Amino acid sequence: MTDTSYEGLISVAIPVADGEPFIRSCLSSIVDQSHHNIEIVVGDNRSTDRTREIVESFSDPRIRILPNPERRLSIYENWQRTVDAVGGDFVKIVAHDDGLKPGCLARQAALLAAEPTASMVASRRSIIDARDRVVISARGLGRLRHAEMPRAADLAEIVRACARAGTNLLGEPASVLFRRKCLPEPLLDETWNFEGDLDLYFRCLESGAAILDDGVVAFFRVSPQQMSAQVAGLQAREIQHFFDLSAVRYPGSIRKIDSVFTAVNSHRLAWSRRLLYSYQRMFYR
Repeated sequence: MTDTSYEGLISVAIPVADGEPFIRSCLSSIVDQSHHNIEIVVGDNRSTDRTREIVESFSDPRIRILPNPERRLSIYENWQRTVDAVGGDFVKIVAHDDGLKPGCLARQAALLAAEPTASMVASRRSIIDARDRVVISARGLGRLRHAEMPRAADLAEIVRACARAGTNLLGEPASVLFRRKCLPEPLLDETWNFEGDLDLYFRCLESGAAILDDGVVAFFRVSPQQMSAQVAGLQAREIQHFFDLSAVRYPGSIRKIDSVFTAVNSHRLAWSRRLLYSYQRMFYR
């Protein structure tokens, strides 16, 4: 696979509600990208803190903040209206508490431009805590990583690998660059509390393969406020249900033995999350 430079417009969508603690860090990581032809669309969902003030303090003309909606929208609605407002052929969605590492957009856009039929590029990310300390330096892709990277992977391969792992191997949206015309409608399925990202990826992949990249291009922030042990258990049960439905939606992608791995690994990961959140709480009392 050959990289090629990309000079077109890349859109970065940031849906946010009450993002004061981290929105400045998020925006700074984007405006400092080496690829300069970007637009940054911030969908502020009637924040009650200083989110809008912080965004407006940036003098960068590439940043555009959407008007407040008449009412506070659901997460699904705010993601949809923010992405609907972008104009670039390539789109990245970044949560307000996450961010991009230097060179992220240039690297991923080059890979996506080199494969015109691909629907997305998925890379790895670092996991950081609320104080910017690195918890895990490189996370993502799991068994989808091969000796020859980057490489293309189709829907069936990714569905099966994620099912066997019992988790989303492609990571959070900050790790992914989408081809806008391949984004599904609606963007998020309100059925899912936790698996909306993965459902979005699978529906996007119906339009073309993903380019899998071993580079660490983004960071994802975890904090003790994000999830409890109880929620970790709920997520394990939801992902089992998600892959049961995926087996029906994508016949032949998930075998019976894969479903066994889903059950085992999703609960194993739930315990890992419990340990991570317990570790986090020790430092935030």
